Amino acid sequence: MKRIEVLYHIDSLTETSIGEDKKALKVAKKSILKEYRFKFWANVIILIATIIIFGSFVLMTYFMYK
Repeated sequence: MKRIEVLYHIDSLTETSIGEDKKALKVAKKSILKEYRFKFWANVIILIATIIIFGSFVLMTYFMYK
């Protein structure tokens, strides 16, 4: 499920819930926002590492056959 869909479902549940349920849903929404933020940064770090590894292979082959 995409982040927007999850947040939409939590918002719709928040509107229909009362009391303790509403507080729990707000906490869940905050944790989901943090989880997706960490997921984004993890993907950025993996992308940078992949570029560095691939780039080093390209440079290595360039200097080997030069």
